[in-house]
Amino acid sequence: MRQIHKKPFFAATMLGAVPYRDIGKASEVILKNFPEAPSLPVLTRGIRWMLEGIPCIVIDREKRQVYMVPPEEREEELLEFYERYDQGDLDYFSTTIQTAPFFHKMIEKIKEARTSELKWVVFHSAGPVLLGDTIKQLNGKPSLHHETLRDVLIKGVNMKTKWLEKKIKEEIPEIEVIADLPETTLVNFTSSGGTGTREGIVNAIDEGFSGLTCTTWIHCCANIDWTLLTDSTVDVINFDAYAHSQNMALYSEQIKTFLDDEGMIGWGIVPVIEELLLKEDVPSLVRKLQEGIDLFVSRGIDEELLTSSSWILPSCETVLLSQEQSDFALAMTREVSQIMKSKYGFKV
Repeated sequence: MRQIHKKPFFAATMLGAVPYRDIGKASEVILKNFPEAPSLPVLTRGIRWMLEGIPCIVIDREKRQVYMVPPEEREEELLEFYERYDQGDLDYFSTTIQTAPFFHKMIEKIKEARTSELKWVVFHSAGPVLLGDTIKQLNGKPSLHHETLRDVLIKGVNMKTKWLEKKIKEEIPEIEVIADLPETTLVNFTSSGGTGTREGIVNAIDEGFSGLTCTTWIHCCANIDWTLLTDSTVDVINFDAYAHSQNMALYSEQIKTFLDDEGMIGWGIVPVIEELLLKEDVPSLVRKLQEGIDLFVSRGIDEELLTSSSWILPSCETVLLSQEQSDFALAMTREVSQIMKSKYGFKV
């Protein structure tokens, strides 16, 4: 049984990485478009800020590579990691202002601009499966496939996520925190080269969120075996509804069970590929979203439960768009949200 969290009723939010490099510009766009659920933006392509406190990491700046070395080469570092983990020392795993100034500055911007509309604050990092797939060992194999390194990444992600939850709640009290740990490589599990077990993937996802009290969220923009997420403990499944609503509807039985158990759906309806974005407008996206909702309902999912449990987002991060195109995509996300709220009689 999932925890009971506040329902979105088509509230709008966004994913982390953006094309803006100035926090003033980023915060202005985010607070204007997402006053209910502003997101802490990611203003860097680097991942160092995700890795503070995690042992066995090597960052090769010349080659622009991050990899993990065998645990026996970093025994002292590894022992300290497990000691800090066992002590519950969240500050050891903090995301510092030196590596992620955008997080700390955005928290201040939200505090300064706080209105009665504010209900959630969203932050994004990376899920343990995603990190374990993308950060390789020296032999080129994913770190996820090494028992100790896998455990380190899962525990490290979990502690950093707990620290961020605690930080936001301390700085901005009486709001609900949303922790998004994207798992964009889950498509590998069902590919011909995929490895690992189903149980192992689901357990890694659940352990990454273990002990959190906030709303937990996973974004995946690929078309995957969605039962990997419906069978997990995550609260919100965020998918690319622009491209994959029909595929997602094939899992209607599992989605129905997920929603009945307090789960929620994030509809990524606004495309973030330039040629797709420029051919759409708000009415066309509303129609496309409504078609997806109607398809789910036609497959036995309760309409009232589905709509009250639905978020509105871009289909993925806007980082590959120009700043002007990102402005456009985020503004359309807000407008689609407002139209859907009004259409279903939810408060705008």
